[in-house]
Amino acid sequence: MTHHSFVPEEGTTESTGGATDAAIVIDHVSREFRSRRSSLFGPAPVVHALSDVSLVVPRRSRFGIVGESGSGKTTLVRLIAALDRPSSGRVVIDGTDISTLTDRQLRPTRKRLQLVFQDPMGSLNPRMRIGEIVGEPLQVQGASGIADRVAAVLEQVGMPASVMNRYPHQFSGGQRQRISIARAIAPRPAILLADEAVSALDVTIRAQILQLLDELATVEDFTMVFVSHDLSVIQRVCDRVAVLHRGKLVETGTIDEVYGSPQEEYTRELLGAVPTLERGLASALERQACKAAREPWASNHSDGA
Repeated sequence: MTHHSFVPEEGTTESTGGATDAAIVIDHVSREFRSRRSSLFGPAPVVHALSDVSLVVPRRSRFGIVGESGSGKTTLVRLIAALDRPSSGRVVIDGTDISTLTDRQLRPTRKRLQLVFQDPMGSLNPRMRIGEIVGEPLQVQGASGIADRVAAVLEQVGMPASVMNRYPHQFSGGQRQRISIARAIAPRPAILLADEAVSALDVTIRAQILQLLDELATVEDFTMVFVSHDLSVIQRVCDRVAVLHRGKLVETGTIDEVYGSPQEEYTRELLGAVPTLERGLASALERQACKAAREPWASNHSDGA
């Protein structure tokens, strides 16, 4: 089993970010923030969002990052996406250390990486039509055949091309997340980062979106990093997982290893406390069936995905 954090050794290809099978290398990364002073005297206290985290995300894997609120998982995603910089250590994407690059130097890497956020309404411009939203990253990259690609990816995520002239507010939460995913995969990224991408959705819609992401990762052949506080969600869509707790890497390995025989007490507590997605989905479907039996009209007004 490989339940330990990855620690690059000096002189190895992993240390230089040159491992051919690694999409992402997190090399002894720490991120510290200064919080507000509690008094006029003395330095501002330091918050350690991440402390000496090292791990490798294999190319074309579905890699889960799990932890409670405040564990540092969103901070880690922001570092991978180059939306923030580490206080120490390195973030290596496809063999390139992006930790010290300028915004201009980061452009090639950012073309290969896209994000899906928790709140689709917050990431979709309400003043833009769906066709413009999905096609925006293609326009930025100067791509050709944008209309055809937009229509194709909308179909891929289960939305008809006819929605291109509509606005985000005209869709349900699940449909808006499908549109967000279409926007993310439109430029054919090598890496897709999904930060709590299903936590705001109803459990039945959540299962459908996870199924969609699983299928797209295979068809589009990208590496997926999926961040969640819910271990059952990670188990459904990922093949490897890293467990974070208070900014530190507690445990990492394959899904079977970590879920089958967790080595750390914190991981065992998380696994014991979280209901499975399957049980939640079964309960939700049972409730829907009972409601439909009592009120047949209600089934025609449910929130679609």
